[in-house]
Amino acid sequence: APAKKTARKTAKKTTIVAKIDVGWGNSVYIRGIGGGLSWDVGVLMDNAKKDEWTWSCPASDGPITFKFVRNDLHWALGPDHIAVPGETSVTKPHFPPW
Repeated sequence: APAKKTARKTAKKTTIVAKIDVGWGNSVYIRGIGGGLSWDVGVLMDNAKKDEWTWSCPASDGPITFKFVRNDLHWALGPDHIAVPGETSVTKPHFPPW
């Protein structure tokens, strides 16, 4: 019998990207609802580049409503954002001056 071909499925994920340089020694956190996020405690995002912070979760977690928080203390200005499951959301957050 011929060997069966198995299709390798890549699990889809939702990725959120913050395009901002918050300066040396500072970090970007994400808070929200969905994907295991909470409005009460932030999750540290991965610093991929000098001006790029990323966070991901399985697409099966559904839509993610989120906001960025500098150093998990200072909320980004403007409304909450919504990430579509299985897609990449890129945002340029703005924070209040120090």
